[in-house]
Amino acid sequence: MDISKRFDRILQLFFLLQSKAIVNITELQSRFETSKRTIYRDLKALEAAGVPVTYHDGSGYSISEGFRIQPSRFTHEEVLSLLIAEKMMQQHQTKFIKQHFESVLVKVKSSLHGQQKVTLQHLDDKLLVNPETEAANYLPDIINTLLSSISGQDIVKISYHKSSDKDTKVREIEPVGLYYEKDFWYVLAFCLLRHDYRSFRLDRIRQSTLTGTPFTRKHPALRELREDLNIMPAIPIRVRADLKTAHFLFWDRDSYGFYKEEKTGDHVMMYFNCTVHPTAFVRWFLKFIDVADIMEPLALKEELMEILRKAMVR
Repeated sequence: MDISKRFDRILQLFFLLQSKAIVNITELQSRFETSKRTIYRDLKALEAAGVPVTYHDGSGYSISEGFRIQPSRFTHEEVLSLLIAEKMMQQHQTKFIKQHFESVLVKVKSSLHGQQKVTLQHLDDKLLVNPETEAANYLPDIINTLLSSISGQDIVKISYHKSSDKDTKVREIEPVGLYYEKDFWYVLAFCLLRHDYRSFRLDRIRQSTLTGTPFTRKHPALRELREDLNIMPAIPIRVRADLKTAHFLFWDRDSYGFYKEEKTGDHVMMYFNCTVHPTAFVRWFLKFIDVADIMEPLALKEELMEILRKAMVR
């Protein structure tokens, strides 16, 4: 075995344990792409070196509180990754997240050695990330409030304004988790009014307050809930596009279940297993009606024609 490779893995194992409260064995296996036996051996090596590794029955491993070793120097590739992350976060729509990230980054940069700081400064104007959309308007502490609710199992009262309503409505919710999708932040929560799980867009929350009332139930994991809520039977769709202009459809088609294409003469046949709402597919396809046709199912083509008829009489 390459001793330097094992040493590097053990060092990374230490920093991973130091960065989290508890890390389970499955996560360690996945992170280092190795067997349980190898992980156990590396953990014993850390213990033998005097690192106080603690096992939490049924949960995983941690390092005793208060034990710290400063991280090793950053590699050149890691420094470049910091620059890329900084440029992307500068365009992040959520202002307060961007500000907190900048604060963290200043602390990280302070640990770089001189030449790495020079490299970052030299490359600063060599990387440009343009904002795609305008920033959404969020309450300053909304994410902090929701995360505090989740960690403390504390019901939140929100004033929510749906796009279809004139007035805001008060809801009490039990947040399960937050996710960022298509330029907006959402909280997936159990709504005590509807007695069901709902997603709320954070820029539509006008007020939020922790009530001090504990959650009424234990909730599934965020990923599990999202998968369950997003389950929709796949609709097979076949689209024919002109060969010269088929590339117009390339940018967004993966979002609608695209899986293959076939070139036939002057056309490209595209195949989709669409799991989003059929109307969403039709309205996306409207942009390409002069260069492409929906071949099947017929119902989607009819829906497309109905939208065009309504547009003509407005």
